[in-house]
Order: sequence, then C-alpha cells, then structure tokens
Amino acid sequence: MSLMRTRDARQEPRALDPAQRARTLVAGAVELRVGVLNLTHEISRHAVGSDGSLLFQAPADSPGNVFRVAPRLPPQVVTVTAVDVANVPQRDRVRGTLRLTGPMQPAPEPLPVAVRTHLAGPDPGEFDTAGPVLRLQPSRVALAWNCESGGPGGHESLAIPAEKYSVARPDPLLQYEAQWLPHLNLDHSEVLRALAVHACGGELDDSVDVRPLALDQFGLVLRLYTDAVPRDVRLAFRRVVSCGCEIREAFNDLLQRAAPHSPGFSC
Repeated sequence: MSLMRTRDARQEPRALDPAQRARTLVAGAVELRVGVLNLTHEISRHAVGSDGSLLFQAPADSPGNVFRVAPRLPPQVVTVTAVDVANVPQRDRVRGTLRLTGPMQPAPEPLPVAVRTHLAGPDPGEFDTAGPVLRLQPSRVALAWNCESGGPGGHESLAIPAEKYSVARPDPLLQYEAQWLPHLNLDHSEVLRALAVHACGGELDDSVDVRPLALDQFGLVLRLYTDAVPRDVRLAFRRVVSCGCEIREAFNDLLQRAAPHSPGFSC
C-alpha cells in the first residue's frame, strides 16, 4: 500500500491531453495561415465550430482568387496553420503550432449572427466587399506543443485522430489565461519566484528569470530561464478548476503550499 502511494506521488501533474490542447490552441490562436496549393495567406479573424471546424472569410485580395477554387481541390492540398503565442514577454513566445488539413467548402448560410459579427471585425462594411466565408473540416490534425518538455522545441509534431479532435473541448480557462498571466508577471513577481522555488525543491539561483508560461484547468506552468536550456515546471491545482471564479482560490491554495506565511492574493 505504501509503495502505491509513493508511485502516485511521483506521477507527473496532470495536463491537457493532445486533442484538448489542439482545440484550445486553435480557439485562442492569434495567427492563422491558410495554404492552398503553393500559396499562403494570413487570416486575421476566424471562428471555431463545435466540431472543431474553422470558419473564416476569404480575403478579397487573395492571389488569383485561389480561395474561390479551394472547394474544388483535393482535401490534402488545403491546410490551416494556427500559431499559439505566449502573452507574456519572453525569449521564445511561440508555445505551439497546430496544422489542420481537410476539405474546404463554402460555409452554410445563414451564418449565426455572433459568428458573422466576429468575422466582420471592427469595420463591418468590409465584410460585404471581401470574399466568401469558407469552412474547413479537419481530416488530419498535427500538433507541436513546445511547453513542458525541456523548453522551446521540446516536442515534435504529434498526429491526433480527427475524431478525437472533433469531440474535444477547449480548456475552460482559455480566456482567463490571457488576463491572469500578464497580471502575475507584472504584479506578482515575488509570488512567481516563491512558486518556482517550491517547484524546484527549495533551490533556485537568484539569476533565474521566472516567467508565467501557461494556465489551464489543471494548474500553472512556469518557465525558468537560465544560461542553459529553459526549464518548464508545472504546479498542479489541488482540484480541477472549471471556471474563472475558482482561479483565485486555486492560486491561493498553491501559494499556501509553497509559502505558508504568505498573505495570499488580494486581487
């Protein structure tokens, strides 16, 4: 019995599985590149369907109106690449890259009002002068996640079954991550260092630069920058966090475990 408890205690903290990570990445991606034949075009706004399909408006100035012929092309020549960029300044801000391949067709009409409003962006007048709204249904999914594996470049691309990708759900803290990580970095550097010291067993050189890297329902990931290869450490929440209202409690619990005499988070 005691041996089993020891093994459980040494298990790696739980993290998002690849399919959920992929759905989270594409939902929050700040950059989308669509490739048709040998041409690539950047898309500034996109929407994600409940099944993981992508909706975006073909740019009016796309080379040779290539997006207009995309629905007649074989699925394997149409790709979308989504890039995940850390919202806290650090040496390598690209956390991961997702590549989706599949058939592209005109999106079913009428579009939901919320989707149309999002795709139209700040100047709705441009929506009517651009190209058609297209829908890509991924049949092949490949994820390269550069966190928690020795730092940047730690992971090779991983193939994810399309059926698993389509039923996965984005992490519920996706929107809160964009608020909390910059807040921690700007206003709670001493907390980050205390957590890093705890994660490293009480030993952390003063020269190590600690940056918040990722936040999900299972915990917080810090990246430790030294003269050597950056190191990522995960601090697991005691319980899975399912909504934003639980984040402060989860962080206070983390901090109390790392620094019992800390007053905790007040904001």
